[in-house]
Amino acid sequence: MKKSLFPLIMAAIILLFCGCSSKQPYTPITERMGKQPEVAQQPSEEAGAKEGINEEELARAERERQRLAAQAAANAAAHLPDIYFDFDSYVIRNQEMPALQDIADWLSKNQSVKVVIEGNCDERGTTEYNLALGQKRAEAAKDFLVRSGVAANRIRTNSYGKEVPVDAGHTEEAWAKNRRDHFASQQ
Repeated sequence: MKKSLFPLIMAAIILLFCGCSSKQPYTPITERMGKQPEVAQQPSEEAGAKEGINEEELARAERERQRLAAQAAANAAAHLPDIYFDFDSYVIRNQEMPALQDIADWLSKNQSVKVVIEGNCDERGTTEYNLALGQKRAEAAKDFLVRSGVAANRIRTNSYGKEVPVDAGHTEEAWAKNRRDHFASQQ
């Protein structure tokens, strides 16, 4: 009898100490504190003078804040589509031209944004061959963007060859998805 009561007593003790806590649903900190988060205010000239910050530093900080805000908005708005290539080719296909032109137009409107063009290949071929082909694909897209008016110093190219597939399958459909240039906006 004593042996059969011991597990029951232990279970009751565990429930008493651990199982009785009431779990409340998550409430954001702003609601728990009863106020909205405060937005950082620009220091006034008087406050800056007290802390040894001059007007030039305040103006520079404001310009940087505006630049970062504009860039964050641009990056959030950017959905730069991938463009695709035929097997063993770095020639931009006619059906990809509208997407590439849209990217050029978007970059022209968002002058503070830089872009990295990442050339990719399917799994066929050697690593070295695919790295070279991926680089040629990225350079072909860069050339198009530059001819469309985007400054070359805003575009960087990189090749991943066959190392970063979108589809790990071993079919023509999977390979077609992997033969692409991917565009990533940068700050």
